Order: sequence, then structure tokens, then C-alpha cells
Amino acid sequence: MEPVRYRPGEAIRWLESGADAARSSAKEKGKLLSESSPEGSAFKRVGKGIKTAAGAAMDMGRGAWADLLARRAEASEFVFLHDQLDVVNGNSIRAIPYASIRAMKQKGDRCAVTLESGSLTIKPYAYVVAGKLKVPIGWTRNGIEVPFELLVEELSARCKIDVQVE
Repeated sequence: MEPVRYRPGEAIRWLESGADAARSSAKEKGKLLSESSPEGSAFKRVGKGIKTAAGAAMDMGRGAWADLLARRAEASEFVFLHDQLDVVNGNSIRAIPYASIRAMKQKGDRCAVTLESGSLTIKPYAYVVAGKLKVPIGWTRNGIEVPFELLVEELSARCKIDVQVE
């Protein structure tokens, strides 16, 4: 049987452009700091400089965080093999035999998988938000975009265990 690979969906790439935008904003605020402005009192200039520096630091932090999330998502995948599930996170691979899965409980977008020894949580890497609607980013299953819930359903079918919805 061919391995089935689930990777975060293509929408995760927008994290990278968000990181680029945050870094650009931080760069612009840094340029504002280096420019000297003769207007206003020295106290006002110092206060404005501190606010600009804090904003630049926040934007750099946001950019770094978005980069980290994008890299972590790109290096992660769930691989369904004949008799086990491999959970890949960066350089580590956790092999979970289907026979060792005892229960699956879903609450919202998270699925807690109880194993003979330990547990596994399947959760979205990111969400698409439109107004008040918040939807988890789906998966790329062997190159085809699929909804987020499909991974949990396939694991349930392979383990022959029903998912308890809370």
C-alpha cells in the first residue's frame, strides 16, 4: 500500500508573506528612529522615539514568530502507512501503530488521541478568518487539498475506532 501524506494546506504560505510585511514595517519604523526631527520639545521627541522603537520591536517579533510557524508547519506531516501512523515534526518521527490507539475524542477543531502509552493531539496549524467565521486550514493529501477533518476521519477508519465528539 502506498503511503498517504498529509501536510498543512497551501494557505499556510500566507504566513510567510505576513512575516515579510511585519519585517518591512519594522524596517520603516527603524528608519523613522534614525531621522532627527527638530520639531517639538526634547521630551516629546524621546517619547515618540520610544513608542516607535517599541513598535519596531513588536513588528520584528511578529515577523520572526510568523516565520517560525511557517517553517514548523512546512516541516510537519502525518504519514499513513499500512500498519502505523508516522507523525513527522522537523527531524523527529514518531511511529504510532494503529493497534495502540485506544480512543479518539474531538472537541471543536482538536482531536485528542489516547494511546496505550501517551497521547497525541491533532490540531490546526492555522486558521482562515473572515469576519466572525474562523475555519481551520485543511491539508494537502498526496498533493490534493482536502478539509481539515479528513485526517481524523481516515485515522478513525484505519484504527476501527469511532471518534467521540464532545
